[in-house]
Amino acid sequence: MNYPQRLHEAVIGRITFPLTNYLFNRKNILSDFHALQKSEHLSIELLRELQLARLRETITSADKYVPYYTRVFKEIGLRPGDIKQIEDINRIPPLSREDVINHHKDMVDVRMQSSVPFADNSPKEPGAPLPFAPFRRHRLIKNTSSGSTGAPTVFYEDGSRTAMNWVHELRLKNWFGVRPGAKEARMTRLSVDYMPKSSVVQLRWMLWHQLILPGVNLDDEHYSVCLKNILKFKPEILWGFTSALAGLAEYVNRSGGLPDGYRPKVVVGWAAPVYDHEEKLMKEAFQCSVTNIYGAREVGHIAAKCPRGSFHINQENMIVEAVSLSAEGVEQTGQEILVTTIDPSPMPFIRYRMGDVGEIVDSDCSCGRTLQVLSNLLGRTGEIFQTKEGRMISPNFWCRTFMSGKVSGAIKRFQIIYTRTRDLRILVERDSGYNEDTERYIHETIARNFSPETELELEYVAKIHPEVSGKYQMVVNEARNEA
Repeated sequence: MNYPQRLHEAVIGRITFPLTNYLFNRKNILSDFHALQKSEHLSIELLRELQLARLRETITSADKYVPYYTRVFKEIGLRPGDIKQIEDINRIPPLSREDVINHHKDMVDVRMQSSVPFADNSPKEPGAPLPFAPFRRHRLIKNTSSGSTGAPTVFYEDGSRTAMNWVHELRLKNWFGVRPGAKEARMTRLSVDYMPKSSVVQLRWMLWHQLILPGVNLDDEHYSVCLKNILKFKPEILWGFTSALAGLAEYVNRSGGLPDGYRPKVVVGWAAPVYDHEEKLMKEAFQCSVTNIYGAREVGHIAAKCPRGSFHINQENMIVEAVSLSAEGVEQTGQEILVTTIDPSPMPFIRYRMGDVGEIVDSDCSCGRTLQVLSNLLGRTGEIFQTKEGRMISPNFWCRTFMSGKVSGAIKRFQIIYTRTRDLRILVERDSGYNEDTERYIHETIARNFSPETELELEYVAKIHPEVSGKYQMVVNEARNEA
């Protein structure tokens, strides 16, 4: 990189990006980023001390200023002073999505509740930033979850949650040797028909070094345009919906690969897991590292995968638990992830049920970071299926099945549907290499891993469509969704 390019990158990273975000009330991005660079190497004991201090502040503030938690704490007989160690949080009942849907306005800090009607009546799209927010009386913006697990939740933020997301992304990029201000192409949740006005796209290019591209409802024509723009812009980072990046990677491979002279440094999948077969596809296409961010809009970025493959938790800003829970009428396998936000927020989430199954372990990662690790993340509770004979089938089983060389070039995309009768329906987008041997391999794999009573239906479709949120669901559990 020549000197003018490096200078331009430094101006973006140190001046225009943090300054323009400040005007959206997204404060302290650079200072918090530099603080995280130090804290990620603290001892386990010091990290827990930091968490406990911030947890106490969160519980004290929630008890005093958040009506929902004032009521909950009173019902269970909890006082802020009762939180003497992190494990004392177990006294607080988990927070479900239904709780948030039913009580979201009571979950807002009373000091900002006068801003809720203004946020509700805003003509802007959910999550759209509020210009010059630090200088406004009403700073809240309304946002919603993607709704991929059912009805979307409504929540409110003042820019602080988004600011912390930017901080965590800067840390992740730094793990892969990418500096603040580096060029980045972002395949967003917008479709081609709903891309923002050209002025918005131009401003993000000029002030943030971000090339904004569509990330949902894409076909080969759209991928072609995306690829041409990427090759012209030459970003160091490709960031976006996992399904969009996987689709682009598949298009690149079919088109002969990237031209000589350009390779990104890292691909960052977001909003869905990067499963093994997708990682393999992206590495083949882009010839660089592939990482993944795990999180939710409500609580922000929870964890991210380091270059050595560990999902490190953003432990300084949240407490993540793995506990045995069960939903009424639904069989539960494994441990469900709960998240508590412990950074200042107008709407704290305490022991929020993510609907995902995994484990939390102390780090022994060779990268040297002491942040806890989210291990054995099997996927959403509804994606983990118990067969008629009681075996647990995780989504990764299907990744391995369809990564086999026996289906190479035979299947473009697949979707597994667990029926209400615990049988299987598999949707298949066939590729040119699909033949009788492919179909036989699928039947034989099911026969080896499922009971003889399990019925299998292969349904061949022209296209497997994404959800309304833009995500592709690899596994659909009709029995779970019904419950």
